[in-house]
Amino acid sequence: MSYLRLSFVFLFLCLGQSCVFHSHATEWNGRVGPDGKPVKLTSTTKVGLKFLVALPFLGNMEIGGLVDDITRSVKEDGGDKVRVFQAASENYWYGFPPFTWILTPVISTVAAEYEAGPPKTGQ
Repeated sequence: MSYLRLSFVFLFLCLGQSCVFHSHATEWNGRVGPDGKPVKLTSTTKVGLKFLVALPFLGNMEIGGLVDDITRSVKEDGGDKVRVFQAASENYWYGFPPFTWILTPVISTVAAEYEAGPPKTGQ
């Protein structure tokens, strides 16, 4: 297989999905939330593409999909009482016209705080 074909295969595999980034903040120096319970912070960012600026192409870039992802993460951590305090979606149609008019990069972010569940045993 030539290097050119291998490069196209690699590029196709890289572009075949949206990228997801998660970050968590759990250390609050002993401080607690308004209800006297420990609070955690989580953030999810997705990077994907839209076709012709508006049509979904790679990844669910809508805020509803991100909220679903972040609340699933909170549930797995045993958290409750979620408060979303930041939600943003930005498309970069103006990046490199006319190329980005056809395939538009999109970055969406949701950040939330939640009350931590009971401590997990064995940690």
